[in-house]
Amino acid sequence: MDKAANTVEKVGKTANRVYIGCIIILANLFFAAFCLWGVYAGYTGWQLQSRGETTTGLVVELKEQSDGQGGCCTYVPIVEFAVNGQAYSIAGDTASDPPQYAVGEEVPILYDPVSPNKAQINHWVERWLFPLIIIPAMFFSALVLNFFMWRAFRRGESVVDAC
Repeated sequence: MDKAANTVEKVGKTANRVYIGCIIILANLFFAAFCLWGVYAGYTGWQLQSRGETTTGLVVELKEQSDGQGGCCTYVPIVEFAVNGQAYSIAGDTASDPPQYAVGEEVPILYDPVSPNKAQINHWVERWLFPLIIIPAMFFSALVLNFFMWRAFRRGESVVDAC
């Protein structure tokens, strides 16, 4: 009977280690995806800053969206601008309440001269806030999660006991 109990305990620890390993892998993939999104946003902002041209756009609408907590509302500016007689429209990258811009307000636009539909409002918050928040946040979250999960893995602890 003692041998059977020992075997069951070993199988349970092994299953728990596999479970922890899967959590570590999936969570790190999640964190990496958000980091890459932040890197892409930063790279796009850098490309526009280094190769882009500026023009003036007009806020034509404040698109209302849910604040994510069931409440209402945050507002994203919809801006129209023209390049070589062709009209383009972009949505701002930052939603806010109260709205950061007013309908009819002129705003500076930074656009790619080769592909003017790649454009952003030329404001520091619109271009750099997301990458500067998401990359360190995901990196720090990954460090914390990996520390506790690796510790639980090495000790053979249950995931619930590790946190």
